[in-house]
Amino acid sequence: MNTAPERPGMTAEETTRAKVRVARISALAAVGLVAAKAIVGWQTGSLAILSEAAHSGLDLIATVLTLFAVRVADRPADRDHHYGHGKVENLSALTETGLLLLTCLWIIFEALERLLWKPVEIEPTWAAFGVVIASILIDRSRSRALAKVAAATGSQALEADALNFRTDIWSSLTVLGGLILVWAGKQWALPQLHLADAIAAILVACIVLLVGARLGKRAVDALLDRAPLDLVERIRAAIAGVPEIRGPLSLRVRTAGARRFVDAAISIERGASFEGAHDVVDQVEERIRQVAPEASIVIHAEPFRAVDESLSDAIRLIVARHAAGAHDMFIYDANGKRCVDLHLELPGEMSLVEAHATTERIESDLHEEFPHLGAIHSHVDPVRPVRRDQIEVEEDLEQLAGTLAALATTIPGIRDCRRVSTKRVRGRLWIFCYCSMDRRLTLREAHELGLELGRRARREISGIERLTVHAEPEGVAEGQGAEGKPHA
Repeated sequence: MNTAPERPGMTAEETTRAKVRVARISALAAVGLVAAKAIVGWQTGSLAILSEAAHSGLDLIATVLTLFAVRVADRPADRDHHYGHGKVENLSALTETGLLLLTCLWIIFEALERLLWKPVEIEPTWAAFGVVIASILIDRSRSRALAKVAAATGSQALEADALNFRTDIWSSLTVLGGLILVWAGKQWALPQLHLADAIAAILVACIVLLVGARLGKRAVDALLDRAPLDLVERIRAAIAGVPEIRGPLSLRVRTAGARRFVDAAISIERGASFEGAHDVVDQVEERIRQVAPEASIVIHAEPFRAVDESLSDAIRLIVARHAAGAHDMFIYDANGKRCVDLHLELPGEMSLVEAHATTERIESDLHEEFPHLGAIHSHVDPVRPVRRDQIEVEEDLEQLAGTLAALATTIPGIRDCRRVSTKRVRGRLWIFCYCSMDRRLTLREAHELGLELGRRARREISGIERLTVHAEPEGVAEGQGAEGKPHA
């Protein structure tokens, strides 16, 4: 399995292949340049060209390191490397920087020695000019190819390699200028111009040091998990645009090679359902991916209490926290304090000791969250088990339905009673019906009318164990309830 981060328009396998291919070509180019520069530099005695050969030799080592790094960095996470192997690229870039430093120190020491103590006769030849010009052309081609793939794959190791070749162009131009001055000194008998070669070598070293320092800083930042502050602020702004959250409470971003890791903690209203909270987390992740498409994202959600959360809602949430239910809740004021009477629901198979302990924990949590809450009186009901009785469906409903409809129309507020279904359970009747009611009724008033219909039906129809009334506002189209659509 390959876990190389996919870039837009490229699969993980294509990303790895592109990185390895361009690194191989760069290695071959570096081999040719090292050989050519070393031979010409030795023949001409030019320190500038020899320094360029050393620089190209460094490029060869760096490119080999890059080739190794891009192969290892795209390996999947394993038991010892939970975040993958991306930092191998950062380590490779840091190693290249260290080699750059050592090479530059040698070049500067040799140049100062030639300037102050050991002058060397330099013989600029057309071969020297040809090698330097060819080097510039090759370096330009390699730099552009590496930079293109680095941008497409997000590879810091390839970016470092591209930077090396781009630096080679400037250093080669400096060497070319030094050779021209040495040649001019020989042509017009200006012996001071032979120093231009050593000065050009020092300039090359300074250029390499400056660019290498920037590259090294970036590699160290990645290895030490320095946060990319600009990216952090853009992610923070993107997350803040999700209306259902408060936060982010915390946001951490780290880089490993071409991959970024984002850890975010957000607050979601505690009354939200699990599916609702998951949907909010998905929204946050999508916002982050708009800013950092290749990131690996971990989001932690914490509950917070909404400003408009009522006491009854808070009590239900605290009760649910203990895997219990609540009904018949009564909140009232007594002796200047808010008091609560409620019925809790716990499994009937639970022991009395366990049920009592659960009740105590619920009351303790309520007092902890609402320190000024007064007395809490709780009664525990066993949760009713699901009944799986043998049911017989009644066939002849016409007489019963007519009786029920006639009873319904005697109750003010009920317009009609229709679609009556009857079942017989253990010899007793279970009746379900739809009643159209006055649209101006409240839910509580409609519920009371349904209870009244049940009382009258039991007086007129023998054997009723259960009568369930589905109340809906008058004018609802026939058959709408059968399809599971919501009603008042």
